[in-house]
Amino acid sequence: MDAFIKTQLRPVDECIVCTEPFSDTHKPVALDCKHIFGHICISKWILDGRGNNASCPVCRHILVARKSPQPAFDAPSIWKQLCELPLERLHAFVEELWVGIRDLWKRKPNGNFTISELLEKAIFPALIETGAQAWSGTHDALTDAYNLVAASWDSLGRPNRSMGLAIPLVRLARLVSSAATTLPLYLTDLSRTTMLIWKANACLGLWEENISWDLIMDASRLESERHLPLLHLYTVLISQSIAHKSGPQQPLPKRRHDIMNLVVEKCCTKIGQANFTSKPSNEFKNTLVIVFQELWRYQHEQARLSLRGHAGEEPIVKGIWGIANWPVRRDSI
Repeated sequence: MDAFIKTQLRPVDECIVCTEPFSDTHKPVALDCKHIFGHICISKWILDGRGNNASCPVCRHILVARKSPQPAFDAPSIWKQLCELPLERLHAFVEELWVGIRDLWKRKPNGNFTISELLEKAIFPALIETGAQAWSGTHDALTDAYNLVAASWDSLGRPNRSMGLAIPLVRLARLVSSAATTLPLYLTDLSRTTMLIWKANACLGLWEENISWDLIMDASRLESERHLPLLHLYTVLISQSIAHKSGPQQPLPKRRHDIMNLVVEKCCTKIGQANFTSKPSNEFKNTLVIVFQELWRYQHEQARLSLRGHAGEEPIVKGIWGIANWPVRRDSI
């Protein structure tokens, strides 16, 4: 102990930052952690130092608590936060959304839900319930989304139209509603189905008000991957409509007119009539017949599993639509 006192307890004569001796112009100052520096040097460190400059350069004792900036309370910022939520939070929200959508289908079996109905009966309850589950006294993207959309909607007199952050949320509810026409119940409970639907909606951005057939037709040409997630979801719905046909399995009709009617009924009317805007073109319907036939052969004749939103299905989706597009393009030359 005597040796420690003699060798280690040394007076401090110079700043350990600049190694210059202390003087009247370079006065020593002690931090809360008891480390001593020159006043000018430690001031420069705190103001302009690189890295963790809010702590002592020696022991990293926190000198200044950094305040987290308050997140912006606007549609783009909250939408960005929603898209960055972990899958378990998104899944919890979409599960609650399914509850409201199923209730709406019971009330209106035609599926023609107004924006006001989607907001009041499905979107708001899902946001409130999921936000309450995770409340921790800090900002929550789902709670912020409810507060912004509800306040904006009320201030405008609750119009039957979507604006701001309501746009992607209403779109999401319509995609869930379309999926409800085809997906079996067990698939709706899976987190991968949530991600499939969420990505299909997110690829449309914040301001695209409608799920348009034009977007699906554009994606089906495979000239850009921007809306591929929407095409993936649509193809899964087609595949599921084949896999879960009620009644005994019948072979596909042979006559062109009959198979066209079948495909339009299953892939256009049932899936998209209530929730998609614009109309599928005749060229797209011709392509759709080939996609339907390919999926039918894939699932029935080759005894393969239907598409179910698994990761890695995208190449299959692009391959099927690529095959279907080829004869249509060839015939148009």
